[in-house]
Amino acid sequence: MATRVGAWQPLVTRWGPLVVLALALMFPLGANSYWLTVGIGILTFAMLGLGLNLVVGYAGLLDLGYAAFYAIGAYTTALLSTVGHMTFWETLPFAVACSAIAGVIVGYPTLRLRSDYLAIVTLGFGEIVRITATNLGFTGGPNGIYAIPAPSIMGYQFFSQDSQYYLAVAFLLVVLFFTRHLAHSRLGRAWLSLREDESASEAVGVPSVRVKLWAYVFGAIFGGLAGAFFAARLTAISPDSFTYTQSINILMVVVLGGMASFPGVLLGAAVVVGLPEILRFMQLWRLFVFAIGLVALMLLRPQGIWPAASRKENPFGPGSERKLGPPLPLEALARSRDGDGEDAALDVSGLRRRFGGVLAVDDVAFSVRPGEICGIIGPNGAGKTTVFNCITGVTRPDGGDVRLHGHSLRGQTPHQVVGVGLSRTFQGIRLFKNMAVYENVLVGMYPHQRATVVDSLLHTGRQRREERDSLLRCQALLRFCGLEGLAGHRASELSYGDQRRLEIARALAAQPKVLLLDEPAAGMNPSEKQALMGLVRRIRDLGVTVVLIDHDMNLVMGVSDHVVVLDRGRKIADGTPREILADERVVDAYLGRDENDEEVNAWPS
Repeated sequence: MATRVGAWQPLVTRWGPLVVLALALMFPLGANSYWLTVGIGILTFAMLGLGLNLVVGYAGLLDLGYAAFYAIGAYTTALLSTVGHMTFWETLPFAVACSAIAGVIVGYPTLRLRSDYLAIVTLGFGEIVRITATNLGFTGGPNGIYAIPAPSIMGYQFFSQDSQYYLAVAFLLVVLFFTRHLAHSRLGRAWLSLREDESASEAVGVPSVRVKLWAYVFGAIFGGLAGAFFAARLTAISPDSFTYTQSINILMVVVLGGMASFPGVLLGAAVVVGLPEILRFMQLWRLFVFAIGLVALMLLRPQGIWPAASRKENPFGPGSERKLGPPLPLEALARSRDGDGEDAALDVSGLRRRFGGVLAVDDVAFSVRPGEICGIIGPNGAGKTTVFNCITGVTRPDGGDVRLHGHSLRGQTPHQVVGVGLSRTFQGIRLFKNMAVYENVLVGMYPHQRATVVDSLLHTGRQRREERDSLLRCQALLRFCGLEGLAGHRASELSYGDQRRLEIARALAAQPKVLLLDEPAAGMNPSEKQALMGLVRRIRDLGVTVVLIDHDMNLVMGVSDHVVVLDRGRKIADGTPREILADERVVDAYLGRDENDEEVNAWPS
């Protein structure tokens, strides 16, 4: 079955949209006015679903008050048309702008909240907008606004059902055009990474609050655009059209269709709007049957009717040179050594961090020279990972300073730390597991990509060139880490060792000056550990300074130029591997004195 689906997927991807568009354009030829009205409703909900899909499906933000932006767009067009005597087309920029401003006003202070709290705030916002429209005089109160002029072009009015249907198709194509461009840009990948793991996304360079705000703003824009069309089409609106139930219906479009799936949203709109009308012959039972059908559908297809593709086409397969150009040589990954002449690439001084009554890090200080591999060892609970978290801004230290090539990192957020040249991996693998291997690496390039939001929205030449260059660099990084042939696989499909290498490739994508590896050999077998030692040395040869934590002493002593030893949050030794092995404090605290210990006897001396 998997092979059969895989064989059909390219044909569906290539011809599916054209077939759907042709069927949509022919629909009015055999439909009466009633079904044309239903069709317009489906197209309107598809617009709304595409906008909410950016918020919920891509960025993973639960919005229970999305009908608020639908209402803001509708009321803006209605007021400017009836009071300001503006044409429908003249009101559109204002409807979009008002919705976007509302998105910023609500989103900026609330997007730092998570899950349930964000849902409650958005639910409240939706109800506030509806109640405000009900109680204000200039909005017509509960009766709403009437006599809204229909859209017209050069004297032709879109008043008939046929003309309104085709106008709805045109609006849907515009929304689909922009949302697809956003979804397939650096911004879309950043949204998906936030949905997968917000902390890991921030730690690889994605500014989470700013990126989430863009999702909220664009969702508001497309909701407002659909609202403007809705007001002009009906020529009358009232607060009853923008209730909490409408927000839930729009959310159902996204969830039933398949989150982050554009065909799924279109199918979801057809189900949510069209199926109750098809069941109308059942009269009082139709809503009950509809509800049972939705429950059965979610049980049978929990990922939605048409879920987003779990595996992507490998962009570096046959024919890729024609699209991208010749592959980059691995030498192109080497980092310029300009500015690396300082005494220390990474300088940690007086670092302290307390968790309640526990002093996890106590006055830790060490320096790492440019081009050096530094190992940090110590027993469990020694504070090694906490030191990494303090260095990278994941945990704010209580005291001390961290300098990267002389520049202080104190007070900087994780994404800012990555932007200035320091990236990391995690003790427990934190990949974006439902994203493709190459997409994980592309997310790591976010801090150094310069295409603007407008470039992404319009798919400009600048954005296309940057995507091509990023893919070529991604290909070189995956080849460097031995993963090029797996580029199209989901990250969760990789073996444990490959996942570790992918996390390293993603960290290297940020072009770091210093790379922190937190227990990269954990869970690896001996042959994988030997390969990892070679990879770490090759990373150093690229001009990247490496600091690693690991419990495998053969690995640490075999690959490190110098070693720092921590115990109970304090540094107890700092020197070459030979000096560490001879240090009495290290032997007492960590290594032990059993002369029959084969592992100790095997360390380099």
